[in-house]
Amino acid sequence: MSHLKQFYLSFRLFIVIVFGLSSFPFFSLEAQTTYFYKGRDFGSESLYNPWNLILNGSYDIIQLNKQRDIGSIPYGIGFRTVTRNLADPFTAIRKYGVKEFFRDEIFPLTFNKNNGQWYANYTLHLIGGGMTYRAMKEWYEINHFSSPHIYSYITMAIYHFGNEVIENQSYDGITADPIADIYIFDLGGILLFSSESVCEFFSSTLNLADWSLQPSFLLRNGQLHNNGQYFSVRWKFPFWEKWYLLYFFGINGVTGLSYRFDDGKALSVGYGLTGGTLTVLDELTNKKTLNFVETLAFFYDDNNSLLTSLLWTRKTDYEMSLNLYPGFLALGDFKIGAWFVLNRKGHSLFGITTSYLPGIGL
Repeated sequence: MSHLKQFYLSFRLFIVIVFGLSSFPFFSLEAQTTYFYKGRDFGSESLYNPWNLILNGSYDIIQLNKQRDIGSIPYGIGFRTVTRNLADPFTAIRKYGVKEFFRDEIFPLTFNKNNGQWYANYTLHLIGGGMTYRAMKEWYEINHFSSPHIYSYITMAIYHFGNEVIENQSYDGITADPIADIYIFDLGGILLFSSESVCEFFSSTLNLADWSLQPSFLLRNGQLHNNGQYFSVRWKFPFWEKWYLLYFFGINGVTGLSYRFDDGKALSVGYGLTGGTLTVLDELTNKKTLNFVETLAFFYDDNNSLLTSLLWTRKTDYEMSLNLYPGFLALGDFKIGAWFVLNRKGHSLFGITTSYLPGIGL
């Protein structure tokens, strides 16, 4: 089977499942309100658009690599690997091991980090991916695109497929990870967040928000830096008027407290773990696990749109990272963002961002 035909079959299956299931009466494709994207021109929400989503989401895994030259990624090998396994998922699952597939990828039956790939599937693909689908649909609506859910489907397909290709890189063989990610959790997230009641719960009760970074290209060599897809949830304590329980997640998990002021701004602090490096556990199936390091984080936001973040992490690169989002800084009416990172050797990077284009770094 040709690689183009494999891609066509896997992409067609993705679209057929989405359109078929989303036609059930339980799900509504017509949004009654905006839950996750309000069209704000300040903070992290001002950077929310399809191109930044692809840079943050598709290239999320390069945060674990010191090499950020995205032009050197072997896209062809990753493309062939992902399409081949998506086009014939049952063979891939059988060779991976049916029992192992459901234990590692689907059900939360173990908390051993070597077999806990399901955690990222639930947080980043089901909840994060589902919220991203709905927020991107709202972005297309506010920007007056016809059939916004169609555009959101296409954007999600590009971003999720790109994420799998870049994660596989030079591996050429059997892998079940893209099958669980795309066919079960990515599609499940789209269907889940097609429900108004689900969106209302995550938006109002959990205050789910996208707090992704400000992707930028270095002028010197074109490398992609300061990118990464992150989300936050905040649950209000019933016995404290202005205090919330914070959970900030992406390739990390940070737990803390958040205090909301009367004007809607909030100050948060958290501590947890973040992915430092990837370890390949099985070269035959490309099964990987994350090695974690400690993280201390501070956040300041305005009505869930992040204005600034400061993180200290026990990593060789990006030991300290500061992000100031558009609106925190302004040149008259023109809002700009900035970021600064410092590694353990004292080397630093600095970047400038706007709401319209990816940032530039020095």
